[in-house]
Amino acid sequence: MLTQLTIANFAIIDRLSLSLRPGLNVLTGETGAGKSIIVDAVSALLGGRVGSEVIRTGADQAFVEGVFDMPDDPALAAILDEHGLEAGEDVIVSRAVNASGRTVGRVNGRAVPQPVLQAVGQRLVDIHGQTEHISLLRVAEHIGYLDGYAGIAEQRARFAATVSELRRARRELDALVQGEREMARRVDLLRFQIGEIEAARLQPGEDEELRHERDLLANAERLGAAADTAHRLLNEAEEGSSALDLLGQASTVLADIASVDDQADSQRRALDDAIFQIEDVARWLARYRDGIEADPRRLEDVEERLDAIARLKRKYGQTIEEIIAFGASASAELAEIDRRDERIAELQAREQDLLVQAGRQAEALSMARRAA
Repeated sequence: MLTQLTIANFAIIDRLSLSLRPGLNVLTGETGAGKSIIVDAVSALLGGRVGSEVIRTGADQAFVEGVFDMPDDPALAAILDEHGLEAGEDVIVSRAVNASGRTVGRVNGRAVPQPVLQAVGQRLVDIHGQTEHISLLRVAEHIGYLDGYAGIAEQRARFAATVSELRRARRELDALVQGEREMARRVDLLRFQIGEIEAARLQPGEDEELRHERDLLANAERLGAAADTAHRLLNEAEEGSSALDLLGQASTVLADIASVDDQADSQRRALDDAIFQIEDVARWLARYRDGIEADPRRLEDVEERLDAIARLKRKYGQTIEEIIAFGASASAELAEIDRRDERIAELQAREQDLLVQAGRQAEALSMARRAA
């Protein structure tokens, strides 16, 4: 049933919106009021021949839209399914005509060619008095009357559902098979990317550790010399002139003062604590000096590793974590593609089953029609 009709810039109509209710709806008016124009607009909406002459003077295009309740019609459902048009509670059909005479028809928001618009329209509306829209005169409709007379409408609906499912399976199968060459290229790329990332054996935070090591190796001689100088100043200067020697002498003097004035004892203890801490620093400097060593070969290895990580970052992500995530995503996509072959096999088997089922249903339907 047509529930809503919108017409804009069609013939003498500027804009018209009609809401129709179940039952009989009658449009009345004197001659020239535009009743026949409404019928012409509906005819154009359903795929009838139309040109730029219907555009209202001064307008750029004419537009007609109709909203229909989705009928319980297997044939209409099959048409919608065949052309990938979603079927909901309503079927929304529209058509626009521009100044060049070009028309754009849409069903449920998707552009469709005129033959599809006509096929859908013929399942939705009969325009009596316009013989091209009288369903009794359309040979294609006669089979429906025969099925209704024979009481096999449900049997026909089951057959239509099988055919629709067969078409869906074939569409998916065709889409998978047609992309075979492109998919092969994609598989090669994914395998290369996964292999490159896995071969790198990246560890989170590795680049930061390597940069720190590179800085140490690149400055090893300077750092070692500085540590040696600091250690000698604290502990290995000429006799009696190192920092620890001088602090030790000061502690002895404070102890002498404290023997007379106990106020100095707390300061002596504080100085002794400082001496112990400085001795710890001196020992650390000695270990640091002895442990740091220039290693040109290791520095070269670190630089090469950082360069390799930088190349991967340019391709796959700004951080090592992002590179690892990219590899995981590529692996998941490759696994999904591998399952694609299984899906093709499933669809091929399903296609054969549906062909057999549709053949049996068609034969039974044909026999029932002959018997009627």
